[in-house]
Amino acid sequence: MEQDKLGKLPRNLFDNPPAKDTIQVPTRGYVIIRTPLDNAGTWIFHCHINFHVTVGMAMVLQIGELGKSSLEGQDWCTGSLQRNVECDTPPPGPFGGPSVIYWNRYIGIDGVKRCVAPGNTVTFSWILDNHNVIEINESDYESCNTHHYPNSTIPTIGDHIWTAPTTLNETHYFACGRWSGDHCRLGMKAKIHVRN
Repeated sequence: MEQDKLGKLPRNLFDNPPAKDTIQVPTRGYVIIRTPLDNAGTWIFHCHINFHVTVGMAMVLQIGELGKSSLEGQDWCTGSLQRNVECDTPPPGPFGGPSVIYWNRYIGIDGVKRCVAPGNTVTFSWILDNHNVIEINESDYESCNTHHYPNSTIPTIGDHIWTAPTTLNETHYFACGRWSGDHCRLGMKAKIHVRN
């Protein structure tokens, strides 16, 4: 935003705008989108490589407001949820598992949350060999203090599969311990609730 305010982002909005709905963005590139906002609803922008979408290369724009009557062009359904309230523990599926977490940096500053049923598995999956998964306590989860856990700095290759215990109403905390907790601070952490 700052670079845009300074006029350092060149635009091509009037002379030769793209006439299609797919745009290739070069490495370290950007796209400025100009569109009429007269079609209310939710609109997804996403990468066309499925794996990229699963690791966060997608966003949804909401045009219009929630809660207006259908006569005003809005007929939103939020089910039994309150509006604008994050779900406490989004389940991975209707039966509470199994679940996959694509373990990648920048997955969200607050990490990811999962709700799994007892005995189901959670698979932490990553491509490069410079990550790991360690189970930590709640305090260390909040502060990303990972250095005192055994093997916290050793990278592992392949998926890490964790099986939820049969004890209900427990919360388990996980983080990538690489780089003295820096990966955790960048969002590579997960809070998993075991619930029926």
